[in-house]
Amino acid sequence: MHSPVVVKRVHELKDTQNGVELMCHEMEKIYSEGMESGELKKAKETALSMAEEEMDVKKIARLVKVSEDDIQKWIDENMCVAK
Repeated sequence: MHSPVVVKRVHELKDTQNGVELMCHEMEKIYSEGMESGELKKAKETALSMAEEEMDVKKIARLVKVSEDDIQKWIDENMCVAK
């Protein structure tokens, strides 16, 4: 590396206890956000499949553990795309 500032920062993050803890915390946060995003995507796919089978919004919301408002929004968005 050519920048002394970058070299110093990399050293702080990799070679000090605080730096390692900070990096671990940030990686955990990134991982958790990715998991939440994936779970929500799967819930949306499931909800839309249920809606296609003409299942009631209230029942879909209860089964996928997402609010009725969100379910209805997903259905409405999906109908707009389908048109």
